[in-house]
Amino acid sequence: MSDEVDIRISPTLHPGIAGEVADYDEDTRPLLGQTETAVDEAFKALQSIHDAKAGAAKNPTLNEYAQLVAVDTHATKVMDKVYGSWSRAVDVLNANIAKMDKELNAPVEQRATAAMASEIRTYFRGLKDGPRMNALRQAIESGDEVTATAVLGGRPYLSGLDPDLHAEFLHDWHKAQRPVEAKKLGAMRQAADMLNDRYKLLTKAVADAVGDIKIYEPSKVNGAPILVKTITPSMVRKQVKESNAAFAVPV
Repeated sequence: MSDEVDIRISPTLHPGIAGEVADYDEDTRPLLGQTETAVDEAFKALQSIHDAKAGAAKNPTLNEYAQLVAVDTHATKVMDKVYGSWSRAVDVLNANIAKMDKELNAPVEQRATAAMASEIRTYFRGLKDGPRMNALRQAIESGDEVTATAVLGGRPYLSGLDPDLHAEFLHDWHKAQRPVEAKKLGAMRQAADMLNDRYKLLTKAVADAVGDIKIYEPSKVNGAPILVKTITPSMVRKQVKESNAAFAVPV
């Protein structure tokens, strides 16, 4: 991966994801390789577009309209690959997140005897909401397998919990018991959020790199230049198509 600094491109779009994924380390790196590749490829593509624009400006056979279309054509070509890689990286992350999330929400098998588990649930059901949640939280944090699985291994109402709260505590229990998997899940979620956020910045950076043609006219008041029209690559292509239609040979 490149660690090059290019002032033409926003620092947010430079390669590297460690700064935005807090759980990026040896445990999570194998799951984030495709994300790193997508970000790196996007940066190199932006560099390529800027380089193409600089090169087109030196071509004496191209006026500014032809330059704009040439750069836009190049940008479309290189970004088609980048957007595909970007989309696949997001899809892979989402699939792995869903799979691991399911594992961290799986039912648990109670470790206490049936009689003891029943007594534990009855005890929890008799507590008020605050003390009940505090007691369960303490059992989870201390790794009290007998208490936690007795409560979480039964129907929520048996322990006085509503289904949503039961599911939340179940997830917390799995995370406490499987910290590496929980860290991987967190890292993948951070990476997916990063790609979604950067995508908006990336498309804008591409449009800015390609540019447009601005037409100015002097103000009738003080002669200062006033923007009267912005010409985009699609507008140029449309004009070219309309112009070429006049040269069509009748059948």
